[in-house]
Amino acid sequence: MKKRIFTILGWALITLAVGGLFILAADLPAKGYELRFEEPLSVLQANSLSKAAEYLGLNLALWKEDSETVTTDLERSSAAQCISVYGSPTLCFPAACLYGSAPGAGQWDGCAVSAGLADALFGSREVTGLELMVKGEKRRVTGVVEGKECFLICPDVTASDAGYTAASLEIENGNNPRGTIQNLLQSAGLSEDDTELLPTGTLRQIINSVAWIPLAIAALLFLHQLWRLAPLGKMGRQVAAFALLLMAALALPDLLAALPRWLVPSRWSDMNFWMDLGNLVQQSLMAFVSLTNSIRDQLIGAQILAFGGCLLGLLAGALLLGLKKLH
Repeated sequence: MKKRIFTILGWALITLAVGGLFILAADLPAKGYELRFEEPLSVLQANSLSKAAEYLGLNLALWKEDSETVTTDLERSSAAQCISVYGSPTLCFPAACLYGSAPGAGQWDGCAVSAGLADALFGSREVTGLELMVKGEKRRVTGVVEGKECFLICPDVTASDAGYTAASLEIENGNNPRGTIQNLLQSAGLSEDDTELLPTGTLRQIINSVAWIPLAIAALLFLHQLWRLAPLGKMGRQVAAFALLLMAALALPDLLAALPRWLVPSRWSDMNFWMDLGNLVQQSLMAFVSLTNSIRDQLIGAQILAFGGCLLGLLAGALLLGLKKLH
């Protein structure tokens, strides 16, 4: 009886943890990387960075957060964090919309509100099409995004307003993201020392990889059982083994091409590569540990904590399955 309970609980925990990991990975942009500036950008710096990104073919959004009081037509008001975005709002804030959609990059009279702000102002989340007063201007609600905090996302038509403190951009995984960002900052005349990089795209890859490990182990165990039960003679097993090895060899180039640059096996014998990798990992950990108090970074921090919870769930499930064998 105990063995059955341990087995059910173990597999249930592993299943929930794997599902949670895939959900977390889906909430992070696949090619997303974040920049945090030590000092707010001037108008000249913001324009230079936008032009450099356009020249390099990068999708970039500049944004900042300010505390504002938002008012409805019925004179109901609430304090909220206003996220002003020059570029695509979905790039800097990829949270799923509960209702409607995020405003377009040039939709200066639109905004998206959080579920928390919709509740505070209207007592409902079905508020698409209603109007708000933000910074003395009317904006129409185009969508409601997830989030219990009170905030709204407003597009900026131009980068004429100084004070952007962050940027979000998309970089293809195989294009050396850090080298691309260094080139971007140099082209815009900005210092790397005054800029913090958050590799959210890499974090998504790590979470996805961890989620696939239990599935890969389960698949191997299943194939092993099929191999044992298959009614094949000695010759049949040799032919089947050769076919499996051939399929693995044909799939290997595509598998290696899909790996990030830092996981390419041809570089593993280079000690300098491992030293550089260690430094990059340290920099990334420090960047995630020193997240700002912005709404966006609070959500990233919550995702990291959830990632840790899923890892504990995997370990607990594996431990329960191990205890089953001991009993």
